[in-house]
Amino acid sequence: MRSLGIIPARYESTRFRGKALVDIMGKPMIQRVYEQAVASDLDEVIIATDDDLIYDVAKQFGGEVMMTSAEHRNGTERCIEVVELLRSEGHNFDVVVNVQGDEPFVQPSQINLLLTAFQDEVLKPNVATLIKKITTEEELFNPNVVKVVAVQQFYTEIWDVLYFSRQAIPYLRGVERSKWVEEGTYYKHIGMYAFDAECLEEEIKELEPSPLEEMESLEQLRWLEDHMVISALVTEEETIGIDTPEDLERALAWFKANQNR
Repeated sequence: MRSLGIIPARYESTRFRGKALVDIMGKPMIQRVYEQAVASDLDEVIIATDDDLIYDVAKQFGGEVMMTSAEHRNGTERCIEVVELLRSEGHNFDVVVNVQGDEPFVQPSQINLLLTAFQDEVLKPNVATLIKKITTEEELFNPNVVKVVAVQQFYTEIWDVLYFSRQAIPYLRGVERSKWVEEGTYYKHIGMYAFDAECLEEEIKELEPSPLEEMESLEQLRWLEDHMVISALVTEEETIGIDTPEDLERALAWFKANQNR
């Protein structure tokens, strides 16, 4: 099984312009993401960008990088372009991992865990992702933290995703909201995806935005609405996505507190 990691990175981020190049303890964020990805079991890792500044910085630190269209609406479309370009040059992959360019603390072990979803030919999903147990009330009721409802497959470590939402779900009837985390079991989404390469190129590429996707502003609902199988694996490791300057401050504080652990 050959695997390709793609790190989509654009400069004109809506909420944090230029975040891919922001300094994270002496290195640009895109470099930290790249270094974590190449330390995993991925066979190849490529940064995909539409910006000359990001391209030049990637070249300076020795990263593999490819220029892609500025017309893409999301990272998935950017990944598809890279896969198609590589395939036209004779490079084939079985699994494609979209490593988020704004998660500089993603762990190589998390990427490796994600790849295990495709090692069982019987359970082989269309898409795989990671989930982590929610432990605080702030996370549970924060609409920026995506919640996941999933059921575990018998005798495996793989879960089937039923739904993603910005709401706190499932609803815990008869229990005060302040006690939901204590008395219920909730999971959040760790936003990294692994795709069956054939499904990515031939099926996902053709899908248009769906009603649930547009309501929740969650692209993965498009795949569920098309009846695709999304598998999830539980990670115990934390990552911190950086969408805003405030997220950056929180991430730097977390990194300083945890870098020696």
